[in-house]
Amino acid sequence: MPQQGAHPAPETVRSDEDIFDKIERLAALHAKGILTDQEFEAKKSELLNRL
Repeated sequence: MPQQGAHPAPETVRSDEDIFDKIERLAALHAKGILTDQEFEAKKSELLNRL
């Protein structure tokens, strides 16, 4: 039988990667001028707090 706890739960790893992907997309929108500094910082802080 495989040992429990040998690897981090895939859901946790995926959700962390997903959060970083979202931050990267937000940064791209911010760089294009679609998001204001305030909008970008607020959403980035919200996403980082989920980690």
